[in-house]
Amino acid sequence: MAEVELRRISKMYERQKVVNEVSAIIAPGEFFVLVGPSGCGKSTTLRMIAGLEEISEGELLIGGKPMNHVPPSGRNISMVFQNYALYPHLTVKENIMFGLQVRKVNKEEQIKRLERAAEMLGIAQLLQRKPKELSGGQRQRVALGRAIVSQHPICLMDEPLSNLDAKLRGHMRTEIRQLQQALGITMIYVTHDQVEAMTMGDRMMVLRDGEVQQVGRPLDVYNDPANLFVAEFTGAPPMNTISAIWRNNGAQSGVELTDHNSQRFFPLGLVSGINEGTPVVLGLRPESLQPVVEGRAFDESCTLPLTVQGVEILGSETIVEFKLGEKLWKAKWNGQWPCRRGDVIRVGFYAEQVSLFDRESGKNLAVWATKEKGEILRCVQ
Repeated sequence: MAEVELRRISKMYERQKVVNEVSAIIAPGEFFVLVGPSGCGKSTTLRMIAGLEEISEGELLIGGKPMNHVPPSGRNISMVFQNYALYPHLTVKENIMFGLQVRKVNKEEQIKRLERAAEMLGIAQLLQRKPKELSGGQRQRVALGRAIVSQHPICLMDEPLSNLDAKLRGHMRTEIRQLQQALGITMIYVTHDQVEAMTMGDRMMVLRDGEVQQVGRPLDVYNDPANLFVAEFTGAPPMNTISAIWRNNGAQSGVELTDHNSQRFFPLGLVSGINEGTPVVLGLRPESLQPVVEGRAFDESCTLPLTVQGVEILGSETIVEFKLGEKLWKAKWNGQWPCRRGDVIRVGFYAEQVSLFDRESGKNLAVWATKEKGEILRCVQ
């Protein structure tokens, strides 16, 4: 088992820097996810770890040894690509064993590894088929099988589920996670899907425009986003936000909405390090915005009547859209709520559920001012 360390690695294409000083320490046996929108540099970072892209600046260490100039074959890693990269003229068996034959692994050992991988992945009955005879999920399993039989301690995956339908993608998420835990391998996984990142990773790194925004455990990133981008990127639906001004009035300190006709004031209590009159962005998760009903006690100052703009009843939950100022907010409620467009509903929230961001820099003011949880702010100094 080997630790993977990225020390301020960067990638330049001519004069454009597409990855800017990315740093991380990935522990042996960890499932580490690189997540971000298209074009953020996550696949390029993965390819630098694999040795498929040259590192322009910085240093990559695997097991404490510098790897910048070591070819891919010398890095003791396997990789699963987005397009699976199967040889169309070879059978499933030949595709899986191809790497072992190139490395001249003993034939008995090849068969042993093949049988184990086929049993784990449930593809024993497919070994004589060609890739064109397989479904997308079956091709995905073959690509995984090729990585498993290599028995490399580190496996890299570049958006391996993006070609699958939603139901199969959910099933394969579970399978890949269980497989990684059963084998005990280190897995570095690239995805643009924040649901995959949240459900699969031990830790996740959020990237934007080639720069690290936050590194941490999925729930830490969700609950304490380092900045406005991370807050709006994570969550489905994403965090609701609206412009406001911080008012420092002692025990009644809070925010005054500047994007609302009533100039509503919400008292949030004392938050150190925020000056009077600071332009901020108030953020609230959809599940934190709940209807005011009997048995749910909200402070009257943290409630407001909103007009329903739209409703999505999904069976187990209902997503309700409201207009707040010029912003369209969404609330997520358990169960089935028979709301209709035009209904006026009083909703409320608790002050401790609010996130505050600096309007200019986007930094989470509460996190930066009052707390540092482990790695949450490590890469956003």
